[in-house]
Amino acid sequence: MSEIDAVWMLISALLVLVLQSGFLCLESGTVRTKNAANVALKNMADVCVVCTCFWLVGFGLMFGTSFGGLFGTGGFLPRLDNATGHSAAIFLFQMAFAATATTIVSGAVAERERFLGYMIVSIALSAFIYPIAGHWIWNEAGWLRQLGFIDFAGATVVHSVGGWTALVAVIFLGPRLGRYGRKNRFFEENSISLVTLGGLLLWVGWGAFNGGSALAFNTNVGPVIARTMLSAAGAGLASIAIGLGIFRCVRADLLVNGFLGGLVASTAGIHLISGPTAFLIGAAGAVAVIVARDILDALEIDDVVGAIPVHLAAGLLGTLAVAFAAPLDALPAGSRIAQLGVQAFGAAAVGIWVISCMTPLILLLKARGLLRARPRDEVRGLNLAENNQRNMLLELLEEMKRHQRTGSFSSRVRIERSSELGVLAYRYNRVLDRVEDEIDQRMASIRKERMSREMAEEAFEAMRAAQEESAWSARHDKLTGLGNRKHLEEIAAAPATAQQAGTLVIALDLDRFKYINDTYGHEVGDLVLEQAARRISDRIQPGCDFAFRIGGDEFALLVEFSGSEAEAFEYCSDLLFELLQPVRYKNVELEVGVSIGFALCERDETLLSALRRADLALYASKADGRSCVNAYSTDIGAAHDEKMDLIRDFKQAFRNDEIKVTFQPQIDGKTGAIAGCEALARWHHPKRGIVGPDVFVSVAKEVNMLAELDRRILDLALAAYWEFAQHNINLPSISVNVSAERLGHPGLIEELKQRTDLPASGLAFELLETVFLDHVDEDYAKQIDALKAMGIGIEIDDFGTGHASIAGVLALRPDRLKIDRMFTAGIDSKPARRDLMRGLIEMATSAGAATVVEGVETEAEAKILSDLGADVLQGYAFARPMDRDSFLAWAQDWNSGQSFMQVG
Repeated sequence: MSEIDAVWMLISALLVLVLQSGFLCLESGTVRTKNAANVALKNMADVCVVCTCFWLVGFGLMFGTSFGGLFGTGGFLPRLDNATGHSAAIFLFQMAFAATATTIVSGAVAERERFLGYMIVSIALSAFIYPIAGHWIWNEAGWLRQLGFIDFAGATVVHSVGGWTALVAVIFLGPRLGRYGRKNRFFEENSISLVTLGGLLLWVGWGAFNGGSALAFNTNVGPVIARTMLSAAGAGLASIAIGLGIFRCVRADLLVNGFLGGLVASTAGIHLISGPTAFLIGAAGAVAVIVARDILDALEIDDVVGAIPVHLAAGLLGTLAVAFAAPLDALPAGSRIAQLGVQAFGAAAVGIWVISCMTPLILLLKARGLLRARPRDEVRGLNLAENNQRNMLLELLEEMKRHQRTGSFSSRVRIERSSELGVLAYRYNRVLDRVEDEIDQRMASIRKERMSREMAEEAFEAMRAAQEESAWSARHDKLTGLGNRKHLEEIAAAPATAQQAGTLVIALDLDRFKYINDTYGHEVGDLVLEQAARRISDRIQPGCDFAFRIGGDEFALLVEFSGSEAEAFEYCSDLLFELLQPVRYKNVELEVGVSIGFALCERDETLLSALRRADLALYASKADGRSCVNAYSTDIGAAHDEKMDLIRDFKQAFRNDEIKVTFQPQIDGKTGAIAGCEALARWHHPKRGIVGPDVFVSVAKEVNMLAELDRRILDLALAAYWEFAQHNINLPSISVNVSAERLGHPGLIEELKQRTDLPASGLAFELLETVFLDHVDEDYAKQIDALKAMGIGIEIDDFGTGHASIAGVLALRPDRLKIDRMFTAGIDSKPARRDLMRGLIEMATSAGAATVVEGVETEAEAKILSDLGADVLQGYAFARPMDRDSFLAWAQDWNSGQSFMQVG
């Protein structure tokens, strides 16, 4: 080795050690503050442990005289005196690589692995597991090297070894407390700046990581380092594109881990590939990192910093990519397929070696209690539990939490004046002083309000007198012992007083109670109600607060409260958490949801008004998906007022003839003739303009006018149908949407028989397939059969997109199936979409149903669908929905030969 080669190796080794600084910054910045010092100390300890173990044993096992290509037998404990010469540079460079492989593990197991257990894993990895894997691949006599395995700078030797070790460790460690399961918490990084600084240090150090692997300073070094930078750039751009395209943002962890994955992926064959290839491999490495990250999350494998996706997934990708990216004449196996087999076999062999060695060690550490920190220590943070590193901020927060839990503010926070948090602690103590002063002032005000006290005493005496007169049951629920609706109404009807301004009014409903009551019986339903009442009672102060059961699963609370709305929200959230706990019945844990709304009673406001506002907040919670808390706001009130206006306007819409019908033509897919039309309801609101059925159908259902709406639409559609016939436009079919409630009404058939405008055939009722789910009861089936007997066809809308199984839909024996527009879009440019459409058409045909394809936008789509065998086509390619006169004119033009479809 020449002097310049030795100098280059020494510089590269020191720069590779810079990777340790990068790992330290990245991992310390990613974890929470309470664990940052512990992670940093593990990184620093890694260097000490690896230097020692690699010097004593690892270097000899890796580069000593080979025993059968399996491990080295000499070169242990090198003297490294001045006579060693340039070989010391090789030792230092390889020792830096060993440190990198070991440090990979620390980020994955952060925040929960004990310091001593981690040190034992580091010793085993650096002294035994890593050197032997390195001997197989980098020793001239190594058996994988003899097979032709290519790994220039350690995609397998360094990164996969570290990645496999991390995977075994995190699987047996388990996730951090609260990371997955019911809470499924996401822990934010404590310092994005440290994370990005660590990422940049790693980027810079990687140049030496790959460039130094040439073991000489020659003309190849510059291109290798340049290609290394290109691979990182490609990975970074891919990460940005994925972040913006899929997640609508670019997070620091996504970008940093993305370009690190690109660097890892390029490492195996960076000496053989071209610049564009390096760029593409880097981008592929970033994709592999993101996919592997999502897979780990789905399997609930908690890798804190993403070490497994970056080093294992990207390392495996880069190892396999050598077979396709390197020049053919540079492949020892002679062909790409053969080289791929060698690469895959070598990667698998290393993985098996690491797992078989690391699994018993991890299990032994776990059995001895040296693997995972205790839950209490994990909550406190490993800085304090493992390394006795104090955190003044956490201590201050603990004091605040104690005040919150006990409700006693007599004690003060200890002030450490020499710390930066001393001013914050001092100010907090001053706040406590002010709180106590405020409490004293309010107590004095209460004592002065003797009249209010007397009124409260009189109310209490009246209540006790009522109990003595055996009227208790008239005002209380017998099952739960809480007040009933009558009791609440009596209290709420009282005139507003200044004292009521300190009342928190809560309305809550038990979600899924009807399901539990119907499934397990009334006995279990009563048990759920009793448990809910008990938990509510435990949260209120007897004599000051009151709870009521005002309906089957409805409760209300009046709580004496002097806090802010934020404190009220926290109180209700705690109540929600308590009520969401499962109710145990025999061997079953019953999950009951709860929706809560609340309002703080304002000055001069009656309790009845506050109850109404709490009810509106409760409805908002239900609309938000249930099992949540909402405070009443002006937005909620405005939304309610708008809904009431919409309901009022809808009732007037029938009198004002504002409900109209538009018609969209349907074209025969084989002949191009008019096959019919679909009647579409529209509300011509005088102020809102055209309102679609997605808005007013729910309004009609709420005000019990759905049947009247369906009847009006049918009247308008049939009137148009006969008018078209008078103008020689004889439609083979006219489809009218019918609601599920209308279809199932027992008087529908008799009502239809009384009509004189029904055509003998051609009228079809169009239904959403989600109406039926996976079964149709006997009454529904009879109703459908009766409709068919009257010559009314049955169409299923949105076929293939609903929640019902296809077998359940086809069990209705529909006359036509409407294939949703989502399957039509892009069918002229996407062969897979075309194959899917062909399958849906064939499925409908095999069930004896004609197909109506919606969303046909272009002539090209129409011709392709015609070729695929679609019976009827509908969409903007032919016409948009039109009023009656416009449809008539369009139909006359179409029949006169102005269509674009050519049949034959």
